[in-house]
Amino acid sequence: MAVTEEALRGVLDGLVESGNAELRDMSQAGLESYWFFRWDDKHSLEQNIYEFHDMLELYGSWCRRWEEMHRGSCCVVERVRDTYLMPKIRELAARIRGTV
Repeated sequence: MAVTEEALRGVLDGLVESGNAELRDMSQAGLESYWFFRWDDKHSLEQNIYEFHDMLELYGSWCRRWEEMHRGSCCVVERVRDTYLMPKIRELAARIRGTV
């Protein structure tokens, strides 16, 4: 069976739509399942911050997509920053300060 460009496009479109539907049906609280950072005491402070940064960008992209689907694009940057990202940054800062 030959793979055609049309068939491939159909599969990829289906995957994208499935992912969009899953995100659209998710509750706001469900976005927490996209937060993957875990502090690792075996790593240096710098390595943990680096990994935190990567995970924060990934999490922020999911949160932005969810916010745009549910609340539109107006002020989405501020909503994502204040609602999702700043709490994660505060948690990291508290851990580094030793107040966790």
